[in-house]
Amino acid sequence: MTSEATSIISVRDLQSFYGRRQVLFDISFDVPPHCIFVIMGVSGSGKTTLFRHLIGLKPTRKNAVFIKGEDISEWKSSDWQKYWQSIGVLFQSGALFNSMTLKENVALPLQVHTELTSDIIDVMVEMKLYMVGLSGFSDYMPAQLSGGMKKRAGLARALAMDPELLFVDEPSSGLDPITAAGLDDLLISLKDAFGMTVIVVTHELESAFKIGDYMLVMDKGRILACGTPESVKNSKESRVRQFLERRAEEAGQDMEAYLQRLCSVRSR
Repeated sequence: MTSEATSIISVRDLQSFYGRRQVLFDISFDVPPHCIFVIMGVSGSGKTTLFRHLIGLKPTRKNAVFIKGEDISEWKSSDWQKYWQSIGVLFQSGALFNSMTLKENVALPLQVHTELTSDIIDVMVEMKLYMVGLSGFSDYMPAQLSGGMKKRAGLARALAMDPELLFVDEPSSGLDPITAAGLDDLLISLKDAFGMTVIVVTHELESAFKIGDYMLVMDKGRILACGTPESVKNSKESRVRQFLERRAEEAGQDMEAYLQRLCSVRSR
């Protein structure tokens, strides 16, 4: 991994709560620049909460999250605005505006955050749509797009401002294997072509090991493994092995024992 001085994101002993319930415990890791960093784990492991801290949707305490060496807890509104304009976010559903065409969805960030003319914006929109394989679909409405096309459209919008950091939430969720593989290839191509840093949250093992330069495995709000795909794959931690080998929880034995105790009580 990399040191805090050379990383684009550094997380140090991050704790997170919803009310009194703690959901993240002592989370620490570094994200090197120009890589795909995968955050993975089962549902409820804390991936989404961590994702929300990194993009600024959940308050973070002092000295816990650093972006390019800056403590985000000290940022003012102007700092957050600058940061949000420098990142792209692809949400799990694509999060397109249903009342707007594909072209209008992708153009929106440029219209809001730049002073570019409409002609230049039109050219940039066409470029982004071409990059994600949607050239010729600019006048389509989101309801006319397949699930995979919606993901690509959301990605085109996330790329509209040429972000240095791209955050992607569950890119393969709900997609068929061929479409998911195509989206994986696209993320790798974007990273290689533009040198951007991509943070991907996923529970899809095949996708994670295909695209990841570094990865982090979470469970119950804690980090179980962090490093290169090879080091994670060779982890001896039992919970990591269970996740990687896709072994179900042994709930059946617990249920069987519970039913036996229940029958015993009722027979008395």
